[in-house]
Amino acid sequence: METVLVAGASGHLGRCVVTELRARGYRVRALVRDPARSVGAADETVRSDLLDPPSLAAACAGADVVFSCAGASMSLSSLRDRRGPLEVDWGGNRNLLAAARGAGARKFVYVSVFGARGMRGLEYADAHERIADELKTSGMDHAIIRPTGFFSFFGEIAKMAKQGRGIVIGTGEAYTNPIHEADLAEVCAAAVAGDAREISVGGPDVMTRAQIVELAFRAFGREPRLTRVPPAIFRASATVMRPFNRRMAALLAFGAAVSQVDCVAPSYGRRRLDDFFRTFAD
Repeated sequence: METVLVAGASGHLGRCVVTELRARGYRVRALVRDPARSVGAADETVRSDLLDPPSLAAACAGADVVFSCAGASMSLSSLRDRRGPLEVDWGGNRNLLAAARGAGARKFVYVSVFGARGMRGLEYADAHERIADELKTSGMDHAIIRPTGFFSFFGEIAKMAKQGRGIVIGTGEAYTNPIHEADLAEVCAAAVAGDAREISVGGPDVMTRAQIVELAFRAFGREPRLTRVPPAIFRASATVMRPFNRRMAALLAFGAAVSQVDCVAPSYGRRRLDDFFRTFAD
C-alpha cells in the first residue's frame, strides 16, 4: 500500500483529496499547519509548515507520493494571513519539493491554475508557474493539474447574492467552467497513479461570469442585480493594498485579469453549480 502525503489537507480541495485517496486504497498522511482543523479520513496527521524545511523533511519521510494543493488562502474575507503567493505558494512548495526529493518519493503532484501561463507577471500566476517550471526540470516523476475556479471560491458569490449584491468585474462576458472540489479530487487521485504530466480540467457548466452571478441570485429566488466594476478599480486597489497585505493585493490583481479572459478547460464531473448555490439557501 502506497503512502501519499497530502499538503493542504485541511482546505476544501485537500479534504476531498484525502477522502478520494483513501477510497482508492492509499494510505494517506495529512500535512497541516493547524492540527485542530478537520482533514477527514486521513490515516495520520502531521503538523508542519511549508516555510519550515526541517518539519517538511520529517513529514515526507516514507512517503511514496507527495501531493500539494497548499498555498496562500484564496479567501477575500480574512486579512490575518498577509503572506503573499511568492512566499507561500512558490517558496513553500519549493521547500516541499526539495523535501520530497530528499525523502526519495517517487512522484510529486501539484495543483496549479488554469491559464496561469498566459498571465505571467502577476504574482499569483508567477508563484504557481515557478513551481511548475521547477517540477519540469527536477528529474522527478510529476503531474501538474490545472483546474479552473473551485466551487468554494464561487461560494462568495452566493453569499453576496443572498444579501442582494452581485459584483461583476468588467463586462462579465468572459466564459469559464468552475469545478467542484469533489470532482477535482477524482482527477487528482487518478493523477497519482497516471502517466499524464499536465492535466487541465474544469466542470460541466460553461457560463459567462455575469451568468454565474445571475445563477446565484436565482438560487435564492431573487431578481439578479448586477453591479459592474471596471477592472482598473481592482488593479488600483491591488496597488494600494500591496504594501500592507501582499496576499490580498495579489488576489485582487489576479481576479481583475482572469475575469476578463475565457477560462474554459476540458469538462469533467457531475456536480452542477446551480445545485451548489442552492445549498446556501438551506
